[in-house]
Amino acid sequence: MIPDFDIKQLNNIYIGDIDPNDYPDFCDAYIESADYGDRELTDEECEWITDTYPEIVQEKAFDQLL
Repeated sequence: MIPDFDIKQLNNIYIGDIDPNDYPDFCDAYIESADYGDRELTDEECEWITDTYPEIVQEKAFDQLL
């Protein structure tokens, strides 16, 4: 968990395990890497964001497919 998490500081998001057949849910997709402000997120933080904000994963997975 990131204390005082501000979604606006999340950038350079890369989604892993995108299966186009899972559209629109992308149930296997997850945040593989991302930056928060000026630092790279840990694997645990990426997992927390994936679990807590699945809409981010869905949106970014769709964007990566385009």
